[in-house]
Amino acid sequence: MLTCMDEAASDDYLHQRYGNSRGARRLWLIPATIFLIVGGGWLIWSANHYSKPEVSTDLISFSVANPKEVSLRYFIKVRTSSRSHQCILTASDYQANIVGQITDTIPAGANDYTRRVVIPTRIAAVSAAIEHCS
Repeated sequence: MLTCMDEAASDDYLHQRYGNSRGARRLWLIPATIFLIVGGGWLIWSANHYSKPEVSTDLISFSVANPKEVSLRYFIKVRTSSRSHQCILTASDYQANIVGQITDTIPAGANDYTRRVVIPTRIAAVSAAIEHCS
């Protein structure tokens, strides 16, 4: 069993060997607080900024009317309605080769559009997609 004298000697030995840990306990609070403020602010900003993209699209439907064209219907929502936007629409065959492509220009004005576009193809297509909008 340790006595009071042994505990004091043990504490002195531990302090001499490992240093003073009582003052060092609070030193991590300063960098952690700075990291929390900067990192938390950046996380909130990036979540808000990237959850609302400039242009968002949804493919509603497509249909292959004949072997030389594909009809595509899609919805586009833009954040900045004061300028025009462009979407690249593609049609693909059964091996995923692009057999038709068109650039659809959306005029400035409104924020929400539902568009219907016909994509001419060189051979029969089986699917259509929105490649990119900007």
